[in-house]
Amino acid sequence: MEKAVDYLVAHPVLFIMAVIVAIMIMLSFFRRVMRLFLVVAAMLVLYAAWLQLTGGPTHEIFQNLGHMLNNTIRFLGDLFGHLFALLKFPKKGLV
Repeated sequence: MEKAVDYLVAHPVLFIMAVIVAIMIMLSFFRRVMRLFLVVAAMLVLYAAWLQLTGGPTHEIFQNLGHMLNNTIRFLGDLFGHLFALLKFPKKGLV
């Protein structure tokens, strides 16, 4: 293993190529994980829609997820509002 590292350090072009390949592998992995997450989320949405359609009782999990999503959206809205306020140009005449 040390020989491989020493070889890559001695040849910077190969080292850069190895880093690029490693980044591509990591991005591919994260893309697959995100696909799995989206499928699970879609299944949960379909289940919640089925419960709503049939008049079944909604579980506390869906209510908690709704509150958490609402709080997250509010937090992000406030955060981006503050960031946009910081990025605004100052009015003329104040400087």
